[in-house]
Amino acid sequence: MRSIVILCRHGNTFNKGEKVVMVGAKEDLPLTSRGIEQAQSIGTAIASSQTIPNRIMSGPLQRTKVFAESVRALTNPSATVEIDDRLIEFDYGAWSGLSNEEIEALSGREALEAWQERSERPSGVTFIPSAQKARADAEAVLQELATLSGCCLVVSSNGRLREFGQLLSRAPSSSAFKVRTGHACLVVRDGGTWRVLGWDLDPTQLKDALDGLA
Repeated sequence: MRSIVILCRHGNTFNKGEKVVMVGAKEDLPLTSRGIEQAQSIGTAIASSQTIPNRIMSGPLQRTKVFAESVRALTNPSATVEIDDRLIEFDYGAWSGLSNEEIEALSGREALEAWQERSERPSGVTFIPSAQKARADAEAVLQELATLSGCCLVVSSNGRLREFGQLLSRAPSSSAFKVRTGHACLVVRDGGTWRVLGWDLDPTQLKDALDGLA
């Protein structure tokens, strides 16, 4: 049995020229028109690859739900988007709603870079859930997906996807595994082992990776 999982980060939530801030569980921002286009590009790539998701999961925030619904419409309109709280973006505490410059003023550049580049949580700022709970959530989702025969689309946010990346690769917690908005990751389980076939893929790269499964 082979399980195919496409992990996606939602699309853009800021228009060009707008102030970009750290958005977490408390910032339930909608997708921009560009964010919708990104979802449609991912959906088109999946549909043209002939790898159709028979299960679709999303975090509860509107930016992930709308992205998932847009992909569903292009790939498997009869499917239902399952909302899973284990896929909600982190609450970034005192950093939530702040720009990079404001975060640097609050916690220092080193703290910001440590999170951005190595996924190291800052001291003095509480992220929710805890690192232990975030890892347990990712493990539980993957255990469920390991029993799936076919393809599952999972739409979440940057913080959660980092956890999946670290867990799937067995890399140290200092690895970032960042995913850009509107990008995807492809992982496959066969022979009892998860394999990462591509990380932070644009739609064209995702289609190529899916075509390679045939």
